[in-house]
Amino acid sequence: MAAPKREAKRMRPDDIPVLGILRQALGYHSDRQRVIAENVANANTPGYVPDDIPQSEFERALSGAQTTRRVTLNATESGHIQGRVNSGGSGAWRAMAAPDSETTINGNAVVLEEQMVRSGENRMRFETALGLYQKSLSLIRMAARGPGA
Repeated sequence: MAAPKREAKRMRPDDIPVLGILRQALGYHSDRQRVIAENVANANTPGYVPDDIPQSEFERALSGAQTTRRVTLNATESGHIQGRVNSGGSGAWRAMAAPDSETTINGNAVVLEEQMVRSGENRMRFETALGLYQKSLSLIRMAARGPGA
């Protein structure tokens, strides 16, 4: 009598720690860009104080992911060893009030030039993380191909 077939567990990109960290970085920079865009959209709203997601929020989530990460081994069949990564961290970033250097008479504290500088820096960091993520995936694909493929 044949043994029942087990479903093969597929490895996800987040199972590789560096890819999980890069995905968190992409999420952080994406959320930060949304907050900056909201600031620009409210540049003429009386009494509006711009928000920002400080780098410390990402660093907090990153340190939490690094300290709570444990690899446990789970043998599904004799002769097979499968690792499982329990990752911590959070993708929920807190936007905090971050008034720019000037406030207008109507109480608006958005300076478009400062928001554009933040946006440009954030975009460069996003593109860097994206490039690293894509390069890492291409290296994994290359390693997974058989010889001569």
